[in-house]
Amino acid sequence: MTTIRLSLKESSPVSTHCYIGVITPDNPRLVHARFVLFDCQPSVVLPTLAAIWAGHARYDTPALITAILAGDWEYLDPDITATTGSGIARQHPVPGVGMTLACINDGTVDGEEPVTVFPLCHAAHLDAEWIYLVEAGTATIGVHTGDGSRVASYQLSDCLPPPIENRRPPTGSRPTVGAPR
Repeated sequence: MTTIRLSLKESSPVSTHCYIGVITPDNPRLVHARFVLFDCQPSVVLPTLAAIWAGHARYDTPALITAILAGDWEYLDPDITATTGSGIARQHPVPGVGMTLACINDGTVDGEEPVTVFPLCHAAHLDAEWIYLVEAGTATIGVHTGDGSRVASYQLSDCLPPPIENRRPPTGSRPTVGAPR
């Protein structure tokens, strides 16, 4: 599959919900996904998933899928640690992945939700602006709009920032005295 590069329209990053999941080869019409509450714009999710893939999953795409499908998420953050706090009961940090989402109804914390399974053609019925599907065999993320339409595809490796030693200062800037060139 050809990678497509698009400038994706983005709105308020705080209020955008998404689903992140996978389509299994045994039933390619059904998505198995988890809900993510905050920071679901492509400009945030793609590098975040790539960082989780590189760090937590150690470049193992099935391990990335397992980590994402382990729970619904308030937010994903590859820099989260076991000591990251939360004031909500049954919400906990997963080091290198993110903060889980606790479901609260009438002041009572519900049990953990099962994986959400839906046909991609019915995605418009979900409360999500974006759907990201991890393709295990190719280490690719398919980006879909909330109605299930595929708009782009990205290699996880292309979403990682360049190594520090390969970063160059902007043209016209001068290096700090004593800084390596």
